Amino acid sequence: MTSVLITGAGSGIGAATALQLDRAGIQVFAAVHDPADGEVLARQASPALSVHAVDVTDQVSVESLAETVASVLGPEALSAVVNVAGVGVAGPLELLPVESLKHQLDVNVIGPVSVTQAVLPLLRRAPGGRIVFVGSMGGLVTVQLAGAYHASKYAIEAIGDAWRQELAPDGISVSIVEPGPIATPLWAKAIETLDRLPANERYADRIDGFRESLRSASKNGANAAKVSAAIEHAVTAPRPRSRYPVGAAAVVIPKIRRLVPDRLFDKAAQQVTTKSA
Repeated sequence: MTSVLITGAGSGIGAATALQLDRAGIQVFAAVHDPADGEVLARQASPALSVHAVDVTDQVSVESLAETVASVLGPEALSAVVNVAGVGVAGPLELLPVESLKHQLDVNVIGPVSVTQAVLPLLRRAPGGRIVFVGSMGGLVTVQLAGAYHASKYAIEAIGDAWRQELAPDGISVSIVEPGPIATPLWAKAIETLDRLPANERYADRIDGFRESLRSASKNGANAAKVSAAIEHAVTAPRPRSRYPVGAAAVVIPKIRRLVPDRLFDKAAQQVTTKSA
């Protein structure tokens, strides 16, 4: 494993992964949305890590990134692409602006597909290329007021499965990393989407409760290093796994969900949107 492209490397899981792989001696192409985040990352990394500004929702930006990586690598192959870039849009589907839903899907679904398509020729230059999608426990289990986010992560599960099958003949491995609650800036940004919703008495109490649960995830979630360790295994292990649940919740809750009737699970999930959450 010699070179990895990581999107969403400006903060949270992406930054932790970029630094961990850099410390392991891997050439890291760190793609960030905000150049200021890239400057912070570069100060913590070795000179081998390079920072590249990209908007994963802009095809021209994605293609420019792929061309830059290809130029740096020359005839060499890109060993892996790790799709971390993502956003969290929260709110009742009834109140959610359609543009917010489109943005959620553009960043979390279309973006990773676009980036992966762009670098597939580089991954095919040598056997053993790796593709990693950072999904979520939220791609297996759904709670109210996060329907847009869950939709995006369920989509990543399907995309990862389809690409794993399609690329197996080429010797390219595809893995999905499925974290439980992780302390990242994503949750604070999701709260901002809640705060922008129009006032609505029907959902007010549940929105207040969900806001508190997001704050708790931001404060008390597991360290992003646990996810970066799983990603490192996915891109360096001789036999990477197809899925990497990270954290006890990500292991246990999806299994319980498959066994519990919908109505019973719905009652339990209501706890996420109570003010005591």
